[in-house]
Amino acid sequence: MEALLDFQMELYERIIKAQTNFKKSPKERITKQHLEGRLELIEQMWFEFLSGHKELKRGSDKKILLETDYVKEDIYDKAEECYLNYKCDLKTSLDKFNIVTAPCTSDSNAQSNVKSSSHIKLPKINIPNFSGKYHEWTAFRDLYTALVHSNQDLSKVQKLHYLKSYLTGEAEQYLRHIPIANENYDRCWKLLEDRYNNKKYICHLTLKRLLSQRNIINESASSLKDLIDTTNDCLASLTNIGVDVGSWDVMIIHILTLKLDPETKRQWEFHVSNNSSADELPTYANFKEFLTNRYRALEFLDSGSNSVKKSQTQSNPPVNKMNALHVTHVKCLYCSEAHTLAFCKQFAKETVDARRDFVKNNNACFNCLGSNHSAKFCRTNVRCRVCKRKHHSLLHPSGKAISEITEDREQDISEEAVASTSKQVVDSKVPESSVSCFSSGRVNNQALLATALVRVKSKTSNDTVRALLDQGSQCSFITECTVQRLGLRRTPILGQLSGLGEHESTSKAMVTMEIQSRVDSNFKIKVEAYVLKTITAPLPTYKIDPSRWIELEDLVLADPEYHTPSGIDVLLGVGIYNQILLEGLKRSPEGELLAQATSLGWILSGQIIMTEQPVHKINVLHCCSNGNNLLKGFWELETESEIKKEKKFTDEEKRCEEIFNETTARDDEGSFIY
Repeated sequence: MEALLDFQMELYERIIKAQTNFKKSPKERITKQHLEGRLELIEQMWFEFLSGHKELKRGSDKKILLETDYVKEDIYDKAEECYLNYKCDLKTSLDKFNIVTAPCTSDSNAQSNVKSSSHIKLPKINIPNFSGKYHEWTAFRDLYTALVHSNQDLSKVQKLHYLKSYLTGEAEQYLRHIPIANENYDRCWKLLEDRYNNKKYICHLTLKRLLSQRNIINESASSLKDLIDTTNDCLASLTNIGVDVGSWDVMIIHILTLKLDPETKRQWEFHVSNNSSADELPTYANFKEFLTNRYRALEFLDSGSNSVKKSQTQSNPPVNKMNALHVTHVKCLYCSEAHTLAFCKQFAKETVDARRDFVKNNNACFNCLGSNHSAKFCRTNVRCRVCKRKHHSLLHPSGKAISEITEDREQDISEEAVASTSKQVVDSKVPESSVSCFSSGRVNNQALLATALVRVKSKTSNDTVRALLDQGSQCSFITECTVQRLGLRRTPILGQLSGLGEHESTSKAMVTMEIQSRVDSNFKIKVEAYVLKTITAPLPTYKIDPSRWIELEDLVLADPEYHTPSGIDVLLGVGIYNQILLEGLKRSPEGELLAQATSLGWILSGQIIMTEQPVHKINVLHCCSNGNNLLKGFWELETESEIKKEKKFTDEEKRCEEIFNETTARDDEGSFIY
């Protein structure tokens, strides 16, 4: 990098010195050949300076480059300004030798005019960069062909230099390996045309953009202008690739009319009826003129209403609003601490009869132990864990021990969570798992969860699996089928899974695997996952229309088939989720979908309105680890059992135990001695 910076500074000084020496040159030395030689030399120096500048930008660390004198002193801008001034001086001097002084024929006059016009200095034109998107190709090709490709004054090596400077993204990578040489220009240009001049696909994208414009809900000048501009752009793109759209007026008007707001559509029908007969069909020019007049009127009305609002705001004094906020703190009926009665440890230590009397005397609910209603009007779906009847487990007269009921109670996060909670993975390391719950009510929308396709290293090769990214899970999981397919090595563990309705299963193994991104081969990460028979139902529940958000075609999705229901092989928890996030966030035009940039590609999530059919399936992905509470409950159970346990012996058994204690002892190594 330092050598390249020194070379750039040397070129900059040479350009300045060349301009200074030219100004000092005597008049008798300035000939046509001398000027042409200087012009050729400055073009070569500027070409080398541009090539070095581009190499610096691509191959150097941006932070380090910003700290160099090359950037701080704006060497590139100064060199460019000096080059333009010097070249302008040379061409001005050279034009004096091209003036024809003797009379000549019409042909010679024409040739002289053409020759002199080629030296006219035009304003600098910046061609928009081409990133490899098909819908940008036609405009880029036409502009580049007119300004560079067809310019006879430029050599092929100069054209190739300009061509590569206008390419970014996929297009730039496609030609990156081809060096800048005179013989490579035609090859590079043909490669670009063969790849991106796909008229069938360009036509498909243009028609899709034309048909997928958003519907206008309310009268809006900006929405009408967007509708007109997008339609004109699409029709121009189709014309450029040879599609005859001259007879499409009726079809275009029909498509756009369906996207208008009700009032504008009504005004259009009145306009057509008043200005044409029933035998005449309206043209697109008439429709465009109507929309133009419409949005101009709306802009005028909007500006008038804004001025009225502003004057009203200035004339009317501001009104102070008062918000009354009432906050209720949770307070236990038994000990007056900040928790509910159902989670009071002191209350749980009382006998069942004492607890029942306390609830009865304080008019509390026998079902949820709440204080503002009775069991008859209790809306909580929780029932007794012992008999499944409508009373709290702490109030059950017989059945489980108190310590067991306390342990079960401490595992619940809330009464509402029990009604719609997920499975729990129970051991010192295994957290709760994500499950699918079912709703009998009618739901009119569907939640799209973030999924991604990742590569997992197996014994033979890298296989692709579908992963669910769950920020609410403390750990990662993998299905039994995927473990067998990949041939992953298992580590034995013992984990108990308790789910809705007290159905229980176990997790007996965990695996360590290495996942790799499909879009970034350098991104690899190791994941420890617990083995489950299944993780969740196929996602999404129903197939989604991918045309809802056309801008997704420009993104590299982590799961290209996100809209098609498919099984989940792996669940990546919050530890992995936080490591793959990148900067980048986009929202759909309606705001229903969210795209997040990650090392695995762009992931999608959000709520999607379903109009075709109702959704009866809800995926609950809530995972948390509560091994500490379980361990605490285990020791409480053991301690309480020892206290309450009473040994009853017969007279003979008591005598035997006394003889054993008198005649038997243990030595230092733990062996019995007599």
